[in-house]
Amino acid sequence: MTTTRAVKIPRATCKLFGAIKALATIKQCVVLVHGPKGCVYHINYILGMRGDRPSEIYSTCLDEHDVIFGAEEKLREAIEELDAQLRPDLIAVLSCCVSSIIGEDIAAAVKAAETDAQVVGIEAGGFEGDFRTGYSETLRRLVEEFVRGPCVVEERSVNLIGLLRGGPDLRELVRILDLVGVRVNAALTADATVEDIERLGSAALNIVVCEPAGKEAAEMLERICGTPFIVADIPIGHAATVRFLDCVAESLGLPDYAGQGPDSDDACREVLAGRRVAIVSGPTRAISMTLFLAGLDLAPSLIVVDFDSDTLKRLRDLAGPECEILIEPEQEEIRERLKTCRIDLVFGGMLEKPLAASLGIEHLDMMHGSQRTLGFAGAEHLIAALAKQKPRRPGGCG
Repeated sequence: MTTTRAVKIPRATCKLFGAIKALATIKQCVVLVHGPKGCVYHINYILGMRGDRPSEIYSTCLDEHDVIFGAEEKLREAIEELDAQLRPDLIAVLSCCVSSIIGEDIAAAVKAAETDAQVVGIEAGGFEGDFRTGYSETLRRLVEEFVRGPCVVEERSVNLIGLLRGGPDLRELVRILDLVGVRVNAALTADATVEDIERLGSAALNIVVCEPAGKEAAEMLERICGTPFIVADIPIGHAATVRFLDCVAESLGLPDYAGQGPDSDDACREVLAGRRVAIVSGPTRAISMTLFLAGLDLAPSLIVVDFDSDTLKRLRDLAGPECEILIEPEQEEIRERLKTCRIDLVFGGMLEKPLAASLGIEHLDMMHGSQRTLGFAGAEHLIAALAKQKPRRPGGCG
């Protein structure tokens, strides 16, 4: 077997990106990366392109002298400077590839710094893991640092664990859970405050909405506070939203959702009729979107996921034998399969938009932070967006 030494546009990015993404929407939080300036510039640029809230992300801007002689004192001074100037509630100090390789002691600098803000050091060297590791370890680290048990539990309250995107999707999840009498206590980490994180142990149930990002944190909360957790598919479409609400209600011993309203799935089925669809995303959204299509008796023709988090078998069962599934492929392979499978609609993110445009394929962004994709409101948005798409060149794969 030939080992590929040069990979064109890898699907996975680094641990530092995952850590920054997990911290980026925490309110009154400053992220300080102990590394060269390029790491912060490029990650902040990507997050902005994805529609995330502009972050308070800073760098110690390590140079050649720092790499040779060390810069732990420089890091301590930077922590104290940010505390004095910005008065944040939390300063998250992250290592990166360079500071990890030269052995900078992030924990020592954090301990030595004199601040009013709470300061947390997180090892995030890019070569030490990928973005999934960054998500998972950062969420677990926040629980470890801020949550203490035992806690007074508030009935009918839940935490959303592994939800890193604020905005419309978070607001819709809060809204629909209220329909079954459930209050969201906190999200880890979307739009959370330090106080929100500190009271995570007060919830009666933790809902892990992204297993790769949130399961380890939920397991730690169960150990510390005794809070049970469920792993739930994020709800895309009307039927999935009802299933989500019923699952949460059952876990809390509450009645099922009994609300009435327009079932938008028939309208979705109509606007998707005749389309040859590809899904390009992480496994969490790929599963939820495939579930949505399966509920409409439609199957995607191609699924591309950034990594396999033990979801391949489930995707195959949901999508059926005619659907081709690619795990962390190179960009050129995605291009070729989009053409070969005669795809005319891609559900993807910003990386797929220019690719789809170059092939004359319609593209619907389900990853951008400003998009409504979840719950009943997400279903209505999906109908409106799909209605603007024009079906083209139906045909078989191969």
